[in-house]
Amino acid sequence: MWTLARASIAHHRRSFAGVIVAVLLASALSTALGVLVESGLRGGVPVERLAGADVVVGAPQSKPVPEDVPVPFSERALLDDDTVDAVAAVPGVNRAIADVEVPLTAGDGIKISAHPWAAAALTPSALTAGESPAAADQVVVDSSLGAEPGDRIELAHGGVPATYTVSGIVDLIGSADAASLAYLSPQAIGALWPHAGSVALIGVIADEGTDAAALSAAIADRVPGVVTYVGAARGDVESLAGVNARTNLIALSGSLAGVALIIAMFVVASTLSLSIAQRRRDFALLRAVGTSPRQLRGIIVRETALVSTIAAVIGALPGYALAQLLADQFAVGGVIPADFALAFSPLAGIAAVALTVGTAALAAIVSARGPSKAPPIEALVQSRIETPQLNRGRVITGLSLIITGVVASLLPLVIRGEAALAGPASAALLITVGAALIGPRIVEWSLTFAGPVLRRLRVAPGVLADANARSFTRRLSTAIIPLALGITLAIVQLFVPATVSAEAATQHAEGTTADYIVTSPAGGIAPELGTQVAAIDGVDAVTPVIRSNVIVATGDPDSEFSMVQPKPIQGIDPAASGKTLDLAVTDGSLAKLADPDTVALGSNQAFELGAHVGDSVDLTLGDGTPLTARVVAIYDRGLGFGAVTIDADALRPHTTTGLADHLLVSGTGDAVAGEITALGLSLTDASDLGAAGAGDAAQQSWASVIALLVILGFIALAVVNTLVMATTERRDEFALLRRLGATPGQVTVMTFLESGLISVLAVVLGTVITLPPLIGIAFGLTGQPIPVFPPIVYGMLAGSTLLLGILSIVLPTRSALRAPLVSAV
Repeated sequence: MWTLARASIAHHRRSFAGVIVAVLLASALSTALGVLVESGLRGGVPVERLAGADVVVGAPQSKPVPEDVPVPFSERALLDDDTVDAVAAVPGVNRAIADVEVPLTAGDGIKISAHPWAAAALTPSALTAGESPAAADQVVVDSSLGAEPGDRIELAHGGVPATYTVSGIVDLIGSADAASLAYLSPQAIGALWPHAGSVALIGVIADEGTDAAALSAAIADRVPGVVTYVGAARGDVESLAGVNARTNLIALSGSLAGVALIIAMFVVASTLSLSIAQRRRDFALLRAVGTSPRQLRGIIVRETALVSTIAAVIGALPGYALAQLLADQFAVGGVIPADFALAFSPLAGIAAVALTVGTAALAAIVSARGPSKAPPIEALVQSRIETPQLNRGRVITGLSLIITGVVASLLPLVIRGEAALAGPASAALLITVGAALIGPRIVEWSLTFAGPVLRRLRVAPGVLADANARSFTRRLSTAIIPLALGITLAIVQLFVPATVSAEAATQHAEGTTADYIVTSPAGGIAPELGTQVAAIDGVDAVTPVIRSNVIVATGDPDSEFSMVQPKPIQGIDPAASGKTLDLAVTDGSLAKLADPDTVALGSNQAFELGAHVGDSVDLTLGDGTPLTARVVAIYDRGLGFGAVTIDADALRPHTTTGLADHLLVSGTGDAVAGEITALGLSLTDASDLGAAGAGDAAQQSWASVIALLVILGFIALAVVNTLVMATTERRDEFALLRRLGATPGQVTVMTFLESGLISVLAVVLGTVITLPPLIGIAFGLTGQPIPVFPPIVYGMLAGSTLLLGILSIVLPTRSALRAPLVSAV
């Protein structure tokens, strides 16, 4: 049978070419996603600033989640000062050096990472000129600032400037895009570090001859509550971006892989089914000459295995390049650092080959059942016609998936919060798969409306196009579904974030009642600067707003439906918030946030936690500190201002910088704005500032768009491949029409009308499929079933679908018609 399989492949090169393309593309996409997932486990940021440390010690930087990926902390988790002595006491430790990081800015907004001079030994940063800083107004900077010893430079922390004398220069460490380094004296860094009694990291220099890995294990064993890093892992903790990069990459690529792999495997199975359907006559002849059903299935599976294995192996190679391209774009969006190194290994390619070949083989087994079971004579009779009937199991399965998808879309009508939005988000895929299963029935129903339009043209191509559509509903469905899948995915991925962003921006704009929104070019505002703004004549109230993330666990921890997620949290001044904010409080009072261990919850978050005013909730702050707090208020504008609100003074110690994100200022008088800007601050409005969590949402949105473009590119190539396959196999049909008197122009017009019908039905079907999920999400967010539907974006998607569908059919038709009539016959 292997001989027959190879002969079949050689004879049907044109049909198998489409299968090769589909498997190759699926293998490339699967390999790329596999590399990203593996990189989340084994990749990382190169060691730069901590290259001189044999072991780096830090606090746990993520919250473990049973049977899931740990949730990273958004702020730096700190260690007590006493931990330095405990680490230094471990045998084999030569020096244990405490390190902290303070963000500074120089002129023109240059970002500087300041550290204690003792931490220079961890780089190691050797002086190239001058001497170490001894006084509180001395600083050592790297060569990127262009300063010389003795120069006076102004550095600002949280917008508060201070003048330093450059005492020394060290070499530039890392890439030119990284923040410049500065080293301060112990008294200077202590005055700026907002977490007295704590350190960020401890760098360990081992005794000569001591094994770093063994020392790391010894420290972890002897010092409780610490995490140790050696080798390449040291780069992960140099910055918060490095700490969270791998977890973010796992979460993002994992969620992307789920959708992408389903689509890829769906395309492979669909293409293979089309290829087998096109060879029904050959299979019928084999059955007529005595081939048994088992032998026929064996031939189909073997030829599929041969073709798909070769295509999958070839496709895995460009998949590695695609992974690097995706990583570069994720870095542009801020999801991972620009210098994040991917983990390239054969594992991703092997897994992709196994997955695509396995899917192709399974699809071959399923698709081979029809031609292998049919009696020989009946198979010959039906080899040139389509069987319009669908078996009962297929129809029931398709309808069940569609109904399930519609029901999931309507979950926000009865359930609030993230759990409700998860249903509509996955419903579109369920409805699409269901529509694919009953595709011929959908085509038949659609032709009751489209058929009369074609017949009214009163030209031969219109009549032929209508007749072809009615006679070959399966072929038409095979062409429509991939196009509909593409526009469905695009609409959901683009319009859902647009709906969320629009509602968040509306809530934030309506809830910000302050006269001025004040930000700092330095990126954060120190408490003393807020005090200066409050002292300006005409200022009535100042609310410092501190933004961070809090980890919230909802549902039963022992249940598979439990979720542990980071949510936006804001810290405000309860006394001044009444004049600057309107969170649409529905129960309780924000003024009670002044009491210790109290929080206010957004209404959706309160629903998810089942919490009411007076109840206690368990949260994990951004630095990993657990908090059990009493709920004192519930508000409706949680999407715009964050799921949780707390007193700023209670939140500040649990942020890395201790700086406010912005100030909300209520005041009157023409001089107020001028005096605020005279302090080096900037005035902005709510739309420029963005809602709570807008930064994380922007990162996710950029990553989603990049991923969407890759998936849509895959779908577009798969659609072209499928339509070209289906059109090329119609050469005999075109030749027969020409022998009956049809001109090449009439045949071209016929296929143009067919392609137009296919494309229009795909756009309509894709749009209809997305309406229930979009309406459900819009209702869950706004209480109104009206999603954001940008007409220009929709027009571009629809136009691209129409163009792709028409060109993929018309161009192969024109190519087929170039052959002389005698040759074609």
